[in-house]
Amino acid sequence: MFTPDAVDVRILQALIEDPRLTVSELAERAGVVRNTAQARLDRLHREGVLGRNDRGVELRELGYVVSAVVAIQLRHAEIEQACAALEDNPSVLLVEEVAGSTGDLLVRVACRSTDDLQAVVHSLLSTPGVVSTTTQVVLKTRVPFRVGPLLDRLSSAPSAAT
Repeated sequence: MFTPDAVDVRILQALIEDPRLTVSELAERAGVVRNTAQARLDRLHREGVLGRNDRGVELRELGYVVSAVVAIQLRHAEIEQACAALEDNPSVLLVEEVAGSTGDLLVRVACRSTDDLQAVVHSLLSTPGVVSTTTQVVLKTRVPFRVGPLLDRLSSAPSAAT
């Protein structure tokens, strides 16, 4: 597990605020020299802390106005095949394996219309290992995905101070 220090947290906070920062601008905001900022960025990528930046894309602006969460009930012996097929489905944004009564996988999908959503749900039902689905249409995202509050907590924790 990667444990960030105060500089790492400041770099991450600056990137959340403005992901288009140059390394020089990032160094200035984090209070370090450019080479240090670059080395920290490289390490954050290598450690898997910084990954793809897909979440910053506004899908509604691209015409994907219908979003849904689909709970999938699986034949457990086929979970790997199901996940591989779901990863190949371009409408699938996220797949999470869960425990509880809602299903085995929760899948977030984006669609252009309710007709498109119906086609996507049918494609999910034809995925290897899928027994059944339950779909909930997202009306509005009230709290978007965010990591800023966790970074704020890290920056105030005694172990994050340097």
